[in-house]
Amino acid sequence: MKKITTVLTLAILFVFGLKTNAQLKGNFDSFNEEKDELGITGQYFGKSDKKGYGFKFVKEADGKIVNELHYYEKKKTPQPALKLTLKESYYNKNKVKLFYVWMTASASGYVEVLEVDPGVFAQIQQTQYSSNGGPAPLEANRKVTDVYIKDQAKFETWDVETAQAKVDLIIASLNTEKIEKETAEWMKNEIFAKNVDKVVFAAQWYHLQKQGYPDKLAVSGADFKTELDMGGNMNFMAFFSVPPSVKYPGQQINIEYEMAGKKTNRETLRKKSAAWSNMVKILETKNFEYRQSPTRAIREYNQYQSQFVQDYAAIQLLYDNKDKLKVGQTYDFTVRVYVHRDGENGAVLAEGTVKLKYTEAAKKVFEGDPTKPEAKGVFAQFEQFLNE
Repeated sequence: MKKITTVLTLAILFVFGLKTNAQLKGNFDSFNEEKDELGITGQYFGKSDKKGYGFKFVKEADGKIVNELHYYEKKKTPQPALKLTLKESYYNKNKVKLFYVWMTASASGYVEVLEVDPGVFAQIQQTQYSSNGGPAPLEANRKVTDVYIKDQAKFETWDVETAQAKVDLIIASLNTEKIEKETAEWMKNEIFAKNVDKVVFAAQWYHLQKQGYPDKLAVSGADFKTELDMGGNMNFMAFFSVPPSVKYPGQQINIEYEMAGKKTNRETLRKKSAAWSNMVKILETKNFEYRQSPTRAIREYNQYQSQFVQDYAAIQLLYDNKDKLKVGQTYDFTVRVYVHRDGENGAVLAEGTVKLKYTEAAKKVFEGDPTKPEAKGVFAQFEQFLNE
């Protein structure tokens, strides 16, 4: 396709024998007189250049069912510029007309066209997966790069942004059946069924999730905690009924903390200053691609880094409550995971509460050890950060 060819190397163009000479591009009015089983064949116009292109659906060739979309750039050619293959299961089950072609064995050489409305096709590229001979998986990161329209009056309605929204909706719908089957399998696990859409806590991250198995529930749950010593490691993980990357593609994740009537959240603090932005990184749904989130620390000692790591948004909340902390007391600490877009929180993806106990050890950790005045406590170190 014309926009497809612009992203390919000259070597690829040579392989396909294509020449993007605008002088050779003409009208394809005669295509509009042809009929096919899917109602696709006709002359289409590119949104970006308004030039005419020929689309022809071919069901059968050489005595075989091929179900291909033939794409023409020149007025008269014996062969189409490209032949794209229909994803038959999408059409047979959901009447979704998605065609794909691998032009090179890499993600950049893969292109799809998807009908978003009768006579309107979105051209899509994705960058996550290499060629496997079939279409890109549903969870691929699809980006609409242009729109092809049979009736030019529809240009007033359809642009790249509108087509992108419709593509996301269609792909999410296609994902539903697959997700439901996968969720049914996960629900057979008692630990998941008990904690789905919840946040769980543990002293050690490996009590929450086995390293290397983010897509499988490989822990017993015996070490999940309802109470944690603030003097030790404090870790958490969320369970999702649907992976955020699937249900909310292209969005962010925000985490909110609440304790003793006070709240903090990562996104608000991240935007306060350059120092905060450096300490609180953006979380994206594309990195939350399983039914269990990456493990996260309120605060823990990381043996690989040989130092403590902490979520500064969580430490801000503990600091805000420092005058209330008394040795021997426990405090409800709630974690909420939100989907986040355009500066606003959306749905709560998971929520959980743990009791944090302020022990003698915790007091030394946060307020400092009187016997070691040279070592600053967490609160003193945090104040230095706030004063930067």
